[in-house]
Amino acid sequence: MVAIGARQPSVSGRSFFDIPRYPGAVVTPRRVLNLYRNRWETLHLRETLRSYPIKLTVEPSNACNLRCPACLTGVGERGRDTRPLAVDLFERLLAEIGDSLFQVEFTNWGEPLLAKEFPTLVRAASRRGLSTTTSTNLSLPFDRERAEALVASGLHVLGVSIDGARQETYEQYRIRGDLETVLRNCRLLTEAKRRLGSTTPTLVWEFHVFPHNLADVELAKTMAAELGMEISVSKGWVVGPEWKSADDLQFYLGNPQPFPCLFLWQFAVVNNDGGVAPCCGAFYREDDMGTLAARAGDAGAPSFRTVWNGPRFREARRLYRDRAGASAATRSRICHDCPVTVLWEQWREHLAAGGAPEAFHVGITFNDGFNYFWNRRPHGAER
Repeated sequence: MVAIGARQPSVSGRSFFDIPRYPGAVVTPRRVLNLYRNRWETLHLRETLRSYPIKLTVEPSNACNLRCPACLTGVGERGRDTRPLAVDLFERLLAEIGDSLFQVEFTNWGEPLLAKEFPTLVRAASRRGLSTTTSTNLSLPFDRERAEALVASGLHVLGVSIDGARQETYEQYRIRGDLETVLRNCRLLTEAKRRLGSTTPTLVWEFHVFPHNLADVELAKTMAAELGMEISVSKGWVVGPEWKSADDLQFYLGNPQPFPCLFLWQFAVVNNDGGVAPCCGAFYREDDMGTLAARAGDAGAPSFRTVWNGPRFREARRLYRDRAGASAATRSRICHDCPVTVLWEQWREHLAAGGAPEAFHVGITFNDGFNYFWNRRPHGAER
């Protein structure tokens, strides 16, 4: 799941015209025009948008083979029916918004490689000149043929979640995972890249740090280098109070910053069943902003734009102008009490009272944002 309320660069002044550096993305006039229009609409808090998002997160499969304790899928919550993303739905989505996007991220709450059509999905995005990325536990059956298919798909970045350099530490979070299997599969991918003469995907060892695996960080860096992988080390989120130690400061991300929610203006999330979520933190279908037809002829919104400018998205964007005046129905929805929304309201009130920007106190952490989504259960959601 993407960092909630992550520190974002300013999109005012000269940086307004900066082109995002998504690996492998082909920059076209249409994408640049949509980008600038999107940024203008974000800065002006427009409720109805002419622009499309610049990044799309899709869920190839919402099933998972592991039981990670800080993942709603891992602990057995049922957010929506379990099924793979239909290729037809994804191709229709790309036909509408693909020429405006810069990147497609193929992962959210499930294990993407459980979707048999995963390489097909990636190829569809790659053919349109889009940056493609995913994150996998890679602790699953894998062979030379699958490795070559993944490399040949055009995937640009493959993150592998490996939270430990020894089985006894790795399995404390990646429950049911087998470290030796993961490392063997990483080697298969490296060998497949060499055979096919491909520089992609870039393999990234994603190490989430917890108290139990702090001692493994340096060993993991060495192992990653030996495997030809980059490594990304970040502090792991936990249910409840954030863990603290003298050694965790080097992994500190900083605090969230007041900024209009990127998922309401710039990013989009489409789930395996066609549900369009308000953000990557929303797990339950009851929180969806609308639903796209999973297959041609099925019931659902006729287009992505219908949902993107539908009543749910518009009311969520309206919160950034007037949260206090929200209706009872709006207050019950996921965006109203989201820490990102609340932080923006507090920021506006601080400035309106004459407060200096540098004197503003951010009273939440990224872990608080994670816990908001973890603890939320919309009315009618099933276990």
